[in-house]
Formats: sequence, structure tokens, C-alpha cells
Amino acid sequence: MSQTSTSTPAPTSTGAAVGPEPDWTDQVTDLIVDVVDRVHDKTTGPLIQVARAVVYGTVAAIVGVLVLVVGLIVTIRLLDLIPGDIWTAYVGAGAVFTLVGLFMWSKRHPAAA
Repeated sequence: MSQTSTSTPAPTSTGAAVGPEPDWTDQVTDLIVDVVDRVHDKTTGPLIQVARAVVYGTVAAIVGVLVLVVGLIVTIRLLDLIPGDIWTAYVGAGAVFTLVGLFMWSKRHPAAA
């Protein structure tokens, strides 16, 4: 019959079993990397989100202003198609802006003095 060997390591001269001994330098390195990763996730992650919000908000504000200006130009040009002088288009736009401004003024909450 054949003899099967067990997977027990052979003893060394000190009597200890030979096997994969954990290397303390690897353990310390892993600990340092884990700590740095945790600190990075708690600090850099939120900062990146804030930076993205600022950048996207700035881009959205610039695009919004551009759309508003182009929209006003197109509106005046369309009002200019109405027969008559150009001042009628400006008076109409001014009236609309005045009414919108008066409405918004009536909805304001005065600051306490």
C-alpha cells in the first residue's frame, strides 16, 4: 500500500513548524495604507463633491445668463416684426418687465430694521 503524507510541515532545528510566517513589515504597511485610505475617503471625497458643485453651479449660472440674454434679444426681434416703429417693441417689453417687477416687489418680505 502507498503511504499518504499529511500536510504538516517538517520541524526545524528549533522545533517550530516551517510555514508561511506573517511578515510584520507587510502588516504595518497594510495598516498604514488602510489608515491613509480612510482619511482620504473622509476628507478628499467631500471636497471633490463641493468642488464639482461649485464648478457645475458656475457653468449653469453662466449658461442661464446667456440663455436669458439671447431670449430677450429674440423677444425684441420678434416684437419688432409687429407693424410700426421699433419703439413700440421697447415699450411693450418695458411694460412687461415693469409688471413682473411690480409683482415681485409685492411678494417681497421687508427686512426687520
